Order: sequence, then C-alpha cells, then structure tokens
Amino acid sequence: MHLRIAHNVVFRDLAGESVLLNLDSGTYFGLDAVGTRVWNLIAEQGSASLAIETLLAEYDVDAPRLEKDVTALIDRLLAKRLLTTDAEQTSSAR
Repeated sequence: MHLRIAHNVVFRDLAGESVLLNLDSGTYFGLDAVGTRVWNLIAEQGSASLAIETLLAEYDVDAPRLEKDVTALIDRLLAKRLLTTDAEQTSSAR
C-alpha cells in the first residue's frame, strides 16, 4: 500500500515536533519528534515498511514494538484523513 500526504493537509515543523492541519475538516494533529520523523519518511518514501526499516537503523528499538507503534500512528493519520492511500485516490477519482 502506497501512502501519501492528503492534498488538503498543511504541515509545520516546530523545532523537531510538528503540527498537521486538515484544511477541509479543521482537524489539528500534533506529532512528537519520532512521529515527525515517521511523517517525513512517509512523505519521502510512501511506504510504512520502508519507514520502519529506516527507523530500525536509526533507533535502538525492538522491531515488533516499532512496527506496532508505526502502524498505530499510520492508522490514526489515515482515520483523520491526514494520509491517504493509492486505493483511496483511485476510488475517489471515479
């Protein structure tokens, strides 16, 4: 599944942490430093698995825990329509 930032989302980095705003819904979402790193990796790579692989190389963390935490964050971002997938893009274009 290819992930991408939704077209209506504004991102602001605030000294390593960040704030996301969905312009359509008005939903704000804050990310800590690690969440911001995940966001940036998804923006660059479009893949949860590549983001996890990169984070495993950068942090001393248990792989199953990291996968669980990143997946949970991505699920929250998808639910708040801050991220989207190719499947969503295809279905909304019809």
